[in-house]
Amino acid sequence: MVGHAERLRVRTDYASAKGALDLSSLLQPAHEMRRGVATHSVEQQQHDVAGRLDARLLPQLQEALQGGTTADIEVAIGNTDRAFGTVLSYHVSRKHGLSGLAAGTVRLRLRGSAGQSLGAFLAPGLAIELEGDANDYVGKGLSGGQLVLFPPRDAQFDASSNVIVGNVCLFGATSGEMFVRGVAAERFAVRNSGALAVVEGVGDHGCEYMTGGRVVVLGAVGRNFAAGMSGGIAYVLAEDGEVGAARHGFAAKCNVESVELTVVADAGEVQWLRETIERHAELTGSLKAREVVARFDELLPRFVKVLPTDYKRVLKEEAAKAKAEAEAKAKDETKGDSGSDSERTVCADTHPKTSSIIDIEDALVDDAQLADRARKLDKLRGFVRYARRGDRYRAATKRAGDWSEISTRQTRASLQVQAARCIDCGVPFCQSDADGCPIGNVIPKWNELVFRDQWREAFDRLMATNNFPEFTGRVCPAPCEGACVAGISAQPVAIKSIEAAIIDHAWAMGWMAPVPPQRRTGHAVAVIGSGPAGLAAADQLNSAGHSVTVYEREDRIGGLLTYGIPNMKLDKRVVQRRVDKMEAEGVCFVTGVNVGVTLAAADLRNSHDAVLLATGATWPRDLRIDGRDLDGVHFAMDFLSVSTKALLRSTATPLSAAGKRVV
Repeated sequence: MVGHAERLRVRTDYASAKGALDLSSLLQPAHEMRRGVATHSVEQQQHDVAGRLDARLLPQLQEALQGGTTADIEVAIGNTDRAFGTVLSYHVSRKHGLSGLAAGTVRLRLRGSAGQSLGAFLAPGLAIELEGDANDYVGKGLSGGQLVLFPPRDAQFDASSNVIVGNVCLFGATSGEMFVRGVAAERFAVRNSGALAVVEGVGDHGCEYMTGGRVVVLGAVGRNFAAGMSGGIAYVLAEDGEVGAARHGFAAKCNVESVELTVVADAGEVQWLRETIERHAELTGSLKAREVVARFDELLPRFVKVLPTDYKRVLKEEAAKAKAEAEAKAKDETKGDSGSDSERTVCADTHPKTSSIIDIEDALVDDAQLADRARKLDKLRGFVRYARRGDRYRAATKRAGDWSEISTRQTRASLQVQAARCIDCGVPFCQSDADGCPIGNVIPKWNELVFRDQWREAFDRLMATNNFPEFTGRVCPAPCEGACVAGISAQPVAIKSIEAAIIDHAWAMGWMAPVPPQRRTGHAVAVIGSGPAGLAAADQLNSAGHSVTVYEREDRIGGLLTYGIPNMKLDKRVVQRRVDKMEAEGVCFVTGVNVGVTLAAADLRNSHDAVLLATGATWPRDLRIDGRDLDGVHFAMDFLSVSTKALLRSTATPLSAAGKRVV
């Protein structure tokens, strides 16, 4: 019926009414006035999807979007390029689902003025950096990706007092990050439900109807800030005038019907705020952020914390409920457990979802609550009172449908309980290279730091002895747990789970940034083999200032890590993430080179000051028994290698176990 004006009839009792209008000329069908004019669809609309900027970049990004490698592309953008990044996010979600790609897999460096909806629904693993400005709806529906925006590097104006993004940015965002060096226009972060954002000023109606996430504003706000805000937290720097007057001035612009305005007092929250502003300065080059960091202690009283009252009440009720349940379980806890990775825990699982920022429940725990929680955990008898809990498997129905890692990390509160099981014994065999950890990790130290919720210090302690804890925390057989003194009479401490959680948290917090050596020695070293030994040696040698080149005969770096361990145990994106970091630090990787076959060893020695052999044993040990020659009998490494290559290349595997009985 759309457009069928001839179906309308004029009311007879209205035609003669006083003031009646005759609309017959407006409602007369066009085809009655001009013969042949189209009044319905007569030609297909041209969407020109193939001509979109996203589509033009797809061929260059295809392998990275499949999860096989990383990509870093620079491209110009114009204001007719709308919703850039959305098509790329579609391909990521179609292949990898909600989990997307590993952080930093695809980095798109744009220059120019972006059209509407830049980065709309941007998926995890995609990062967009824009040098210029953008129209409305930047980050609409942001779904795990990262957006960094700053004015041209040669701009002469003060970015912190100029609008560089339009209205309604981060509308309906669910996760991800957005850093804006400059001011955002009206309705910034409206209906944001989970994203982190840092901006240097916002227009009217900022954080309107926000339900989750965090927003840091390093400048002025417009009127009606936080109207209808029911979740999440905002931190606003009130600069004008004396501290008291500045805070009062902000309060006058804030809609306080549903929120309360307080200071930022909790030590953990203060640290998070400072680190977030430091990240903003690092990512955007913001002069304003650098000034705030330099004067942080002085400016801290000017930060106003905006927290919805009902949300705070619910969180406190949930925290009290969780504490009561944990105490009740602790009283009933038996000495041991029937399995090594018990599903039971004395700690309520209050944070089932993971995020790239700190859980809001954890953020609301102040120093006193942390001290109270640690005090009530029995560290002295923790190995007796609390049951061991390892990382849980994902639901079988979900993990059977993909090749993602099968385990999920525990919450911070749960890991505190597990760390409380560490006795800190006089002779910690877990760190002994004879019976426990072969690399000498000082395990009791970082267990103690996790127990005290000091994650940055735990990360520093872990990295002091371990080059690649994200590998060992996933696939190491954990002789440390076998040597654990607590395991003599009960289950050992969940050391491996704590180790993996520390390094995963460090990556999420941005602590694993590349650190190239400050000086070079002038010596060149060749490392043959890119497995765990080769990569660790390369990392150490490069840190010492030597120029290191790693030679690998396969098509990808990683050796056993890449082609000898299935993806469900060690996601290859985790391996590639580390390789990318080492490359950024100066290590050179060369693939497809079989030293001694395609490259003479003598040539290698002549071109380097030293050569290190770090090759693995790829020749299998056969088993000559009856039936060995039957069809369908394969070496494990042959099967793992071709299966992983097929997964990374998105091709069919020549050795498929589908539909077969496997021994």
